[in-house]
Amino acid sequence: MTTTAKLAAVRETAHADGVLERDEAWFWDGETLDGQVPSAALCDTIERCPVYTLTLAEGGVRLRVGIDTPERTDTFVVDVIDPDGNVAGSDSTSNQFNSEVLVEQPVAGDWTVRVRPDNVSAASFRLRAKLETVRPEDLANQGERHVLLPNLRTVPPYEFTFVAPANPLNGLYPPDTVNPPLEVAGIAPLSCTADEMAPVELGGGGAVRCLRFTSGPINLGPGIYDMRFSLLEDAIAGNAYLNPQEALSRTVVGPKLQALHYSDGSVEFVPAGTYSFHPIHFHFHDDYVLSFELYAVTDPARGGLQRVGVGSKSGFCPADQLFGDWSAFMQGYETPGGDTPLDSCFSPSNGVIGLSVGWGDVYRWQRPGMYVEFGGQPNGRYVVRSIVDAENRALETNDGDNLSYAYIEVQGDTIQLLERGWGRDPWDPDKVVFSGPGPAQRADKSGSGAADDAASTTVTVDGGGAFDARSLVLLAALPWWLRRRRGATVGG
Repeated sequence: MTTTAKLAAVRETAHADGVLERDEAWFWDGETLDGQVPSAALCDTIERCPVYTLTLAEGGVRLRVGIDTPERTDTFVVDVIDPDGNVAGSDSTSNQFNSEVLVEQPVAGDWTVRVRPDNVSAASFRLRAKLETVRPEDLANQGERHVLLPNLRTVPPYEFTFVAPANPLNGLYPPDTVNPPLEVAGIAPLSCTADEMAPVELGGGGAVRCLRFTSGPINLGPGIYDMRFSLLEDAIAGNAYLNPQEALSRTVVGPKLQALHYSDGSVEFVPAGTYSFHPIHFHFHDDYVLSFELYAVTDPARGGLQRVGVGSKSGFCPADQLFGDWSAFMQGYETPGGDTPLDSCFSPSNGVIGLSVGWGDVYRWQRPGMYVEFGGQPNGRYVVRSIVDAENRALETNDGDNLSYAYIEVQGDTIQLLERGWGRDPWDPDKVVFSGPGPAQRADKSGSGAADDAASTTVTVDGGGAFDARSLVLLAALPWWLRRRRGATVGG
């Protein structure tokens, strides 16, 4: 049986016996909370801290408890408490949509999961738990030596707006809360950022009217998405070059390598396009990860489309902040990238850009480059496509599932999201419709059934040119805003 088959979920209706058996998973709807409880000692005084109970069967090698919330501006803390009343593991959603607590070798007995609203504003959450006897990463390493490739997909576009962000430095990755829309008394004077509007001959995007949205990459393959680069080595060897044609988005460009990880732990490096330094985001990017396209709907009945606009070919520095599939317990903790200074996306000498298995990320609408040119298009219905790795520069398990879409209606400055999902458009017979408040909640493959990640169910899993780079090096070393990387506290 393949690894994928062994991890395939078979749904049941309820966990009737009240015991979380080996290789069984539970899901809870959770609830909506509002407030701030700074410590567990204040639970149920300032605000409630909901508690969920688990009776664990014997023989599990790892308990994993995950949480999901629609906005990464809301922070929940999850404490997993063992039968003796000790906190065996804890994690939070600080600047993340998802986080997970991993407890190794959990003892049988009555466990408690406590959810504390550390700083939330009318925010919902949902929970999941699984008692594993076989870790997914161990399954992937079984058998003869084989390569573990990523599988890139996209978060279908959402959060549409014609309003530009007010913060001119929003690319430096401050939290989403300090990227407000640029509106005064309900009037939005701009839809594009300064670099997007700058003339093409000066290295800008030449944008006129920007239809902004949120999207990002997801890795659902058995291997990590792992890209490597070194500006210092490329500068010395003459492999990096200045790029005045795109000075405001790709100031410096160099060759990038993909690290291919094998089941025996070995790694092979192959060419995989380019990386660049983005002066507005102030870190290095994996070039052309996402591309955006705008189509006018000419025949709503049969799906007639006409391409009327494009967006930037966006580079990304993603971090593990979003579960790609809530129903699949496949999330790994390989931590291939992120943007810690001098360690990955900021590093001029040891650059790493990537996503762990099962994780994704989004750049929200405030980020420069997150738009398609709407120009002088009239009111009507449109399809916005987000395409990951359109030039096939990365090796992955499937190059045929790299499209997602959003179906919208535009009336003046008002944008209504009608549908979003994986596929070419709403008329794609193989589409997967996304639903719910979060970036990655979705329905079944036909777009008409129960949600893939519906809560309050039980899942049984079977089987367990060269230049002087000194100035950029100094800039890259500065400790700008840091993105938090998720990392559960492990105990037990």
